[in-house]
This record gives sequence, C-alpha cells and structure tokens, in this order.
Amino acid sequence: MYYHIGKKVRYFAVALCIIGVLASIGTGVYLYAEEKVDVVPALAICVGGSIVFWLVSWVTYCIGDTNVRIERLEDKLIPKPVYTQYLAGNNPLRGQCEICGKTTDLVNAKIEDKLGTRYRKLCRECYMTNNCKPAD
Repeated sequence: MYYHIGKKVRYFAVALCIIGVLASIGTGVYLYAEEKVDVVPALAICVGGSIVFWLVSWVTYCIGDTNVRIERLEDKLIPKPVYTQYLAGNNPLRGQCEICGKTTDLVNAKIEDKLGTRYRKLCRECYMTNNCKPAD
C-alpha cells in the first residue's frame, strides 16, 4: 500500500480536481435553483470553487510527482547488492545487517518465531543471538 505512493498521490490529485470542480458547479446550480440565491453568489461558488480545487490539485500533484522523481533518483544512486556473485561462489556477502545495521560480512539466516519464518541477511553476532538457522 505504501510502496510507490507518488503515483497514487498523482491519481488522487486528478480525482480531487475532477470531483471538486463538479461539486462546486453542482453546489452553485443547486443554490441558484433550489435555495433561490442570486446569480452572482451562485456563479462565484461555481467559478471560485473550481479554481480553488484546481489549484489544490496542482499542489497535491506536485507532491506526488516529487516523490516519484525522488524514487527514481534513489534507484539510480543507491547501489543494489549483487546476490548472484554470492550464490555463484563462496564469496562472503558484504553489506548492512538487517537487524543491527552494522556493515560487515553477512550470513543468510532463517528466523523462525511467533511471527513465522523470515529470511534475513545478518551479521554473525545477530545470527548467534537470534538463534537462527542457515537458510536453505
């Protein structure tokens, strides 16, 4: 649900603009027809509400677009670990432990507890303290 949130925010901005403009126009027409409000306030609600929702959707879209661009930059700038080299030979996998965050040689670990079975890349200390098993 929270992955790639920028795209969802951009879709929400478009939906917000469309629904807001339609709601503003509908409110203005309703007030003019049913509540017998003068033409000028009803027209001001139609036009003013549409402009407000249009501008709010710009800001919302901008936030989502910024998030999408940051995700693209992260994909380009942060190197992904190469697990194929680790699996091909017996070279130790070097990186950050997924529990303590220490950068060292890692071990593929299988953790079985009340949360279920999880697989993690752990340092030797965390491997020993969490009573892990070797990953298959």
